[in-house]
Amino acid sequence: YSCPGAVGACPLGSLQGTFSKNHSAVFYVVGILLLYALMFGRMICGWLCPFGLVQDLLHKVPSPKVKKSPVTRLLSLLKYAILVLFVFIVPIAYGLRHEPLPAFCKYICPAGTLEGGLGLLSNAVNESYFSMLGPLFTWKFLLMVSIIVGSVFIFRLFCRFICPLGALYGLFNKVSLFGIKLDKGKCTDCGMCQA
Repeated sequence: YSCPGAVGACPLGSLQGTFSKNHSAVFYVVGILLLYALMFGRMICGWLCPFGLVQDLLHKVPSPKVKKSPVTRLLSLLKYAILVLFVFIVPIAYGLRHEPLPAFCKYICPAGTLEGGLGLLSNAVNESYFSMLGPLFTWKFLLMVSIIVGSVFIFRLFCRFICPLGALYGLFNKVSLFGIKLDKGKCTDCGMCQA
């Protein structure tokens, strides 16, 4: 799905690829994900995710910004639905009947389109690839553009509302070994930690 890291580097791509009838690798991948979640929580999102960096840079563009509100808090639950449906239910259902389908990578994740697909299409040597583009690429391209434009106005739009890996790691924030901890005695309610 054009993502340079989907097979070996992307935790979600690796996880979805292990859901099949006779594949025990799922236990290793889940174990590694849980180990990282317990150690770092969402600290990984802020320090290792390349798409998080892109969003941080886009949010620095001078423009009106959307602040946290009850609506944004409600929308942040969407990433948990995406985690359950596109990372677990659909890939497992396909994996039990055929080959596993990395549904999140295929239908939602903009990283492959941004970091792989556009790079391939921008090279004149790959001009023949344009004939292979279809509705799926159009959908992912429009989703990617929407996320990029939205990131100018909403801080880490993809992370807050869509990213299932952030949802998974966020479940372990309070118990993770490393990460930002709030000292309520020193808190001045400046809001800098919520940006």
